Order: sequence, then C-alpha cells, then structure tokens
Amino acid sequence: MTDTNASNTLPELTLEQVTNSIRSYLTQGNAGQYSIGKLYNYTVANQLAEKEGFGTAQNYFSQNFKELSQATLSRYGAVARAFTEDACKKHGVMKLTTLSSYAKAAELDFAPSELDDMPIDIPEEGGAVSQKPFTECSLDELKNAVKNKRKPLKPSMPQPDVARVDFVRESFSRHFAQGARVQLKTSVQGGKTLVTIQGVPLDDLERLAEALLDSLSPKLVRTAG
Repeated sequence: MTDTNASNTLPELTLEQVTNSIRSYLTQGNAGQYSIGKLYNYTVANQLAEKEGFGTAQNYFSQNFKELSQATLSRYGAVARAFTEDACKKHGVMKLTTLSSYAKAAELDFAPSELDDMPIDIPEEGGAVSQKPFTECSLDELKNAVKNKRKPLKPSMPQPDVARVDFVRESFSRHFAQGARVQLKTSVQGGKTLVTIQGVPLDDLERLAEALLDSLSPKLVRTAG
C-alpha cells in the first residue's frame, strides 16, 4: 500500500488549531476519524507538541483528549496514511485496520483503487476456505481471515524443560571459557524438546562430556553410576 496522506498535504497549522479541529471532528464518525488521524500524523511529523513544551505528542494528546487512547490515535493515523478519506467513510477505521493486518499476513500489496474488489480468503467450518470481495466482508470475517493467514506460533517449551535447559546452559558457561562459540539451541517437535549443540571444537569433546555430566540432576547421576 502507498502512503496516501503525507503530513505536508495540510496547510501550516498551530497546535491550537489542531486542537480545535480535532474537537470538531470527534462527532463526525468515520470521516472525522480519518481527519483526526491526519491531524495526529501532522502533529507528530512537525513536533508541534514538543515546540509547545509538552515533551511528546503522546503527552499532549493524553492531557487534552482523554477520550482518545494512544492505541486509537495510532490506529487513526495508520489508516489516514494508508487509505483515502472516501475509503474510510465507506468502510470505517476498524475494517481498514484489519485489512492492513490481512494484507501483511498474506504478503499482499494493493492500490486504493483495488480496495473494494480485493479478494479475501474466508475460513469456514471444516477447514474450507471461500473468497469474498473486501467490500462484502464483515469485520468478524476479516478478523477470522487474518487469524487463518498468520503463521502458527512456534510451540512453546514445556515448563519443566525450560528449567532443565537453563541448568544445562549454566553448566556450559562454567566449563567453557567466556567468548567460546559453543551454542545450545532448542526446538519443540511433537511435544518433545530437542537440543542441538553447535560449535564444540574437536579438542574440547572431553570438556563437553564433563559439562553434560555436570548438568545432570543428582538423581540421574546416581542412576547412571
């Protein structure tokens, strides 16, 4: 997506003028949200708050617009940068924000003129996927489409294994000199934690064996003996 709203498209404004304009836009729905985002971007880009002694734009907005959270302002600003005012009036900030997330997850790029007809892969029950143009999608359908496109998170290591791996790493740090390139890497496959040891010099194999033996719990050492 291209930036459709550079901050320099606005006339030169003072912070007081920005404040008054935002207050007038607060009751204007989607169109007002787009304009607020545009003014927020302008304030940040031109450091208006800093010049008036507020320290940061975040300080200024939190003091003067308690009804607008920082997350909301950032969302408005992102939509004002990426989309046109007409698109915001038609679809609203939340749908456009979710579309941006979908495009990122699906690694897609599109022009504002292609927005309405952009095909969205909608997951259905049973694992099937159907396509609908963006303009016909509900917000919930878009959110589900984003979830379906995002890569699954890497499986987390079982908590007991986390403590065990930390203990092994501590043993390695004791047996190998600081700066040694010995690495202990982990992954989880099929619910099991796998350990890969890399960078051990051939001359240090005995030291490796000592480090591994030292990392065993007392119970395992007694069993092995």
